[in-house]
Amino acid sequence: MSASRPYFEAGYRLRALGPRFTFATTVKTKLVSIGWNPAPPEPDIVVHHHRSGDHLVMECKASGFGSESSTAGQARKLLVAGADAEAALSISGEAFILYTLPSEDADLQMQCLEEIRAELEAAGLEAAPYGTLGLKIDESGLWADLRLSRPCDKPHLLAILGRVLVSPAVGGDSRPLYLIPYDPTTAENQDPDEKAYCYRQLLERVYLSAVRALGTARVPDSIVLLGDDLLREATFGISLKWHAKELNKLKRDLLRGINTVLNRKSLKGRVQHNASQVEVILNDDAERQVAINMLLKANSEQLALKDVNGQLDIEDGIDESSSVSEV
Repeated sequence: MSASRPYFEAGYRLRALGPRFTFATTVKTKLVSIGWNPAPPEPDIVVHHHRSGDHLVMECKASGFGSESSTAGQARKLLVAGADAEAALSISGEAFILYTLPSEDADLQMQCLEEIRAELEAAGLEAAPYGTLGLKIDESGLWADLRLSRPCDKPHLLAILGRVLVSPAVGGDSRPLYLIPYDPTTAENQDPDEKAYCYRQLLERVYLSAVRALGTARVPDSIVLLGDDLLREATFGISLKWHAKELNKLKRDLLRGINTVLNRKSLKGRVQHNASQVEVILNDDAERQVAINMLLKANSEQLALKDVNGQLDIEDGIDESSSVSEV
């Protein structure tokens, strides 16, 4: 088994990011009767093992929490929803609720989940199998340590149980490939420098996607840059499985930034944008080259640090006449 792809080799594939689970009507009624909020939970990551139908439902936390904390309410609902995987996920198989967090917090987190399970049992509610996925970085790379609440003999789980290397250190850097560099749903918990780095990576990918679209278009024409297409290419297709409502604002902000870059000088008045797209009217190859150079010259680092919205006056430092080879 490849040391850096143990989950993939075991047959797991990403199914969704931030999906909204579904409660069976009987469960909703029970939750209301004991005074709990019946709104279904929205876990961070759902990974599907296709052959078995089982799912790993991952909720990511920067640190552990206690059974008395406000976060415990979400954990209760995840365990309840996962107990009826067919209702929650619309597919057969089991759902394993995994809290993904620093490895040093895993033991106490498992105790917290056991307290929540006992609480659910006392309330007459079934709990899904659960566990922790402890993450740790050392000189070898990024490790994931999977622990479950009960013994399991399923081969696809045994293959990833315990400590496995998921991202070897390369050149002293153990960070995995950022398939989604910037996630607006977690940005408030990030260190400012890391947040800026992540947004800059996403912005640069989106701008390069726009450059490719312009570079392959035939002119004269009205070129349409769709926010969905740009984000899909920038995230290697994963945005198709990303359900977070915050994505709508992110796409609007990215498109607004592209409009700010392009709608100026010789192209001013021939660039229009709305919440879903940017339209650029190009008359010839020379104008196409101008548009490409503008995007390549945009100061992505400043854009990333400017309120994380892609808007900035970048009149200085852009030379429309420069060629792509000069960038």
